[in-house]
Amino acid sequence: MRSRRVTSFFFDLLNKSPRFPRKTEWRQFHATSVLRRKKKKGGDDELKIIKPGNCATLSTPLLEPSCKNAIIIGGSDGFGFAAADHLLCKGARNVAIADDDPDQGQAAVEKLCNSYGKDRALFVHYDIKSDCHIEAGLKHALCKLKAVHILFNDIDKERHPSNSPISSKRENDTAKTLRIGLKLLGKNYGGPGGVIINCASIFGFMGWPQDPYPIYCKKEPVIEITRDFAEEYSTEETGIRVVALCPTNKQFRDIGLPDFPESIPNRQTDRLPICIPTAKYHIGTALSYVLAWAGNGSAWLVEPAISVHQVPRLIHFPETEGGKVDPAVYETQGCTVKLEPPCADASKSCTPQKIGKGCTMKDLKKK
Repeated sequence: MRSRRVTSFFFDLLNKSPRFPRKTEWRQFHATSVLRRKKKKGGDDELKIIKPGNCATLSTPLLEPSCKNAIIIGGSDGFGFAAADHLLCKGARNVAIADDDPDQGQAAVEKLCNSYGKDRALFVHYDIKSDCHIEAGLKHALCKLKAVHILFNDIDKERHPSNSPISSKRENDTAKTLRIGLKLLGKNYGGPGGVIINCASIFGFMGWPQDPYPIYCKKEPVIEITRDFAEEYSTEETGIRVVALCPTNKQFRDIGLPDFPESIPNRQTDRLPICIPTAKYHIGTALSYVLAWAGNGSAWLVEPAISVHQVPRLIHFPETEGGKVDPAVYETQGCTVKLEPPCADASKSCTPQKIGKGCTMKDLKKK
């Protein structure tokens, strides 16, 4: 707890908010020569054998993309588009691209429909900065799809300046999306249940691995909010799992950061490594895995495409205040997911369903 308080105080001096580290890009996170010598002396750099999990006893997947409907927030490019493409490839019935850029969004929909069939994808306007656009956009998607089982929120997506009235509330974008998503998918609101995935790239963890504190590429505290919502809204009540999915440019063995980063001389930002991964295609394997097995409130690390690990790595946090995580929990690797056949034909496996053409506010209220 003392190290956590010191860390929080350090970030408070930098940003006046320990929960939203906005200036971490000016810091160079690396181990000093003293720390390196200590690691070498302690033998932490020695090769370790990662034991595979018991894949023979796996239960039935919690959710698979086949014949499901999805809304992808920020789906016009980046991880959002990669997620939409993967879901349709794996047999999803329909995907709605919710984006604040109509031109880019319509272009993404055209690409998906050309690849997977007419009317498999549609576009809805969604402006996260405006309260009126948030709920209206997602409800419009629900009206078209009739039911939504998967909500994927790409936090890394660059947002355009809003032309609509900006929300007066200070609630962050992740929390806003979760609250609306719980109403759209929740069984307690008449929905089918499902999963909400918040995707945000991460730079690393301070206090790793005993008491991890995430440092994001963006300022959204996605893991913390996801875990808070999981505690507040139980899966038994809503039928929904909320999950954090965090791509990174680092290998898992390098994900730990020192508690006190060294300053970069003259703030030479051109020497900083790119935080948000540029390769997007490997998000598909991770998405299939968390749909099938991720627990409510869990956080998963997606290693770079060059990693030997095909599945995401579950991040463990202390179960109690002041507790510590045993590093031995990371010595077991999860089971891989079946990747064949590469694409599924939804037209043969799914019951035909027409996308709604016209919906009114009265229709939405009935739902």
